[in-house]
Amino acid sequence: MSSANQAIEPEQQEEPHHSSGTGSLVLGVTAVGSFGFPFLPEALPPMVRYLPLYLVLPLGICAVVWGLPDLWRAWGTEDSSPVRARIGVLLGTLAILAPLVWLFFYLGAG
Repeated sequence: MSSANQAIEPEQQEEPHHSSGTGSLVLGVTAVGSFGFPFLPEALPPMVRYLPLYLVLPLGICAVVWGLPDLWRAWGTEDSSPVRARIGVLLGTLAILAPLVWLFFYLGAG
């Protein structure tokens, strides 16, 4: 192509990829859902019933860490709806605070 044709063609710039908060939502739902595993039938092995409780804090922290940048990016724009990121951060915060509150009451009552 000649330089004249290159000047006429518009540059094709790719839009930067912005996540929509889906990862944060999935991690938050998984973290909060892990609270229900001890209520599974007792016929299941203890590893299946209690191992997910050890993953609540890491999953909650990951949900908050993955959701906050999406919320910050969407804060100044009118066209984006950060609902999934907002719910993911909310569920992640709940997954972080619930075990800490339980531990506070457990140690305070003892």
